Amino acid sequence: MIGAEYIKIAVVGSLNMDYSVMLKKRPAVGETVLADGILITPGGKGANQAYAAGRTGGNVQMIGRVGEDANGEIVKNTLKEQNVNTEGICTDTENPTGLAIITLDRQAQNSIVVCPGANQKVKGDEILASLDKLANLKLVMLQLEIPMECVEQTVNYAQKRKIMTFLDPAPVPPEGLTDSIYKMIDYISPNAIEAEMLSGMKVSDWESAKRAAEFFVEKGVKNVIIKLGGQGVYATDGTDEIMIPAIEMPVMDTTAAGDTFAGAFCTRIEKGDSFFDAVRYANYAGGLSVTRKGAQKSMPSAEEIDKFIRLNEKKPN
Repeated sequence: MIGAEYIKIAVVGSLNMDYSVMLKKRPAVGETVLADGILITPGGKGANQAYAAGRTGGNVQMIGRVGEDANGEIVKNTLKEQNVNTEGICTDTENPTGLAIITLDRQAQNSIVVCPGANQKVKGDEILASLDKLANLKLVMLQLEIPMECVEQTVNYAQKRKIMTFLDPAPVPPEGLTDSIYKMIDYISPNAIEAEMLSGMKVSDWESAKRAAEFFVEKGVKNVIIKLGGQGVYATDGTDEIMIPAIEMPVMDTTAAGDTFAGAFCTRIEKGDSFFDAVRYANYAGGLSVTRKGAQKSMPSAEEIDKFIRLNEKKPN
């Protein structure tokens, strides 16, 4: 496991065990259906993004909480396999490790129910104590599956230390985000639904994504990435913009494609890539992940992504 002095990326967020149920169709209200199968794997948006960053070569520490149970040990050990430092993960003796119930239909679309468990007991002072130990930290990754006050404390801390912040705003809180948080975010990466919920604008294509991105820029976010699923990615730094089509691949499972994107993007930013180059790289990573089942199991390595990029660049236009 990588030592604290080498860590450049801290992921502050949730750790879960995912139960993915494969269905022919989702049940109607009151209906019982038989599943085609079940896949049990470590997950949680925080752990997924830490795993993806570690798998793509990032120097990463995960910060969060698990229960004092078998699931917690599995989640931590899986991260260690990708050289992710787990010293920032606290053990909760009163609450279980978080769970996510994922339904996946024949069209490879998913819906997710999360039981937060220990994730809802993460404490701000625990987070800051872990961050204090990381002298060479460059970037903090955040999501919204832990208490919002912890997110706010972390963002404030990062700004004081001049550490870059990346926010995947999921799940979107009913009250949205405060103006003070927006102003402290270097990179925000919602999908179309999240961008719509936060901006109040319908987001369905590149043109509407551009309008929604302008909302975030006006709020003070420095760089905006809006993921449009099968249509691709829109990104802007407030001055320039890029619109990248989705990679044409057979889709098997979209679970954690956004987390794969986030981890790969932040690794490339930490390594010194430009904003737009990091977005392009992450788009390939996310595209490759949907060809495989599962969350962390679907995430490609840096070597696999590099090979995938080379193959796609050789394809005739």
